[in-house]
Amino acid sequence: MRYFLFFVISTLILSCTAQNQPKDKQNKNYQIAFYNVENLFDTINAPGKRDGEYTPSGAKEWDTEKYKQKLYRIAQVIASIDSTESLAAIGLAEIENRLVLEDLSKHKSIVELGLKIIHKESPDFRGIDVAMLYNPALLTEIESVFIEVNMNDSGKTTRDILKARLVDNTNDTILVYVNHWPSRWGGQEVTNRKRIAAATALKKDLDREKSDCKVLIIGDLNDYPTNESVLTVLGADSVIGERLYNATFPIHADKNQGTHAYRGNWGVLDHAILSNNLMQNVDSVYVHKKQYMLYENNAGKWFPSRTHSGKKYFAGYSDHLPIVVNFK
Repeated sequence: MRYFLFFVISTLILSCTAQNQPKDKQNKNYQIAFYNVENLFDTINAPGKRDGEYTPSGAKEWDTEKYKQKLYRIAQVIASIDSTESLAAIGLAEIENRLVLEDLSKHKSIVELGLKIIHKESPDFRGIDVAMLYNPALLTEIESVFIEVNMNDSGKTTRDILKARLVDNTNDTILVYVNHWPSRWGGQEVTNRKRIAAATALKKDLDREKSDCKVLIIGDLNDYPTNESVLTVLGADSVIGERLYNATFPIHADKNQGTHAYRGNWGVLDHAILSNNLMQNVDSVYVHKKQYMLYENNAGKWFPSRTHSGKKYFAGYSDHLPIVVNFK
């Protein structure tokens, strides 16, 4: 189900003026998506990373056949988002390294897109990173940086936040943040401060940008739109007109929709948050859900078809669904 955002604009379009050029009358007509791909690992044990279970001799018996199947699954989803040949970029979470990104971008299902990679090895203790694939025919990369998230005394490290400054086909500059905040493993309350640390790091960086900068924040925040880290610390509200509008609030309000399921209930952990001055360029925000990406449980409900549950292998896609922003 798609949730449409319609806006009537009577003022000039504001933007990050440092990189912007005068606009032409061309429509944007492209998409930016985010997808937590659930542990896209190669089969090689990397020194210093806790990836031993994703090897042929590891707990998950992760071999070349399973790796190729995983690449096929993720490429299939990306290709289905790009069915109108308008996917400009996709942020990714739970990526092991650049090698898997290269293998993914060269997969026969999507190789013709010519996707470019933005990635950096993060300090995450599990060895997973965020990344972006973008189509250079639709977006130009001006710069990309990675923001460290300091969890202070937690004793563990987490993923960086990817920050990419891009120019689109109307010469508009857009700042895209790709996130994968610390998980709830161990309990929501116990781990809350870790996600607050991530939200604080993002907010500090955002506050250093010019107020007229067009911003899109995407990612698996491991919190819901009403949680403290998202609503209070980051300031992503359900009210149109605030500096940051969380466009996934309408999906969150529908108990039959979501990007992730927990104990048989849908929820929105994967967000698309827009700066107020970007909203005029957005036609819709929706969860990309195809039947083949789902499985039917014993209660007759359909949820994301995951690759693993514990050590059990299901050969599915991911435990998350992509969130997509349609620009007009």
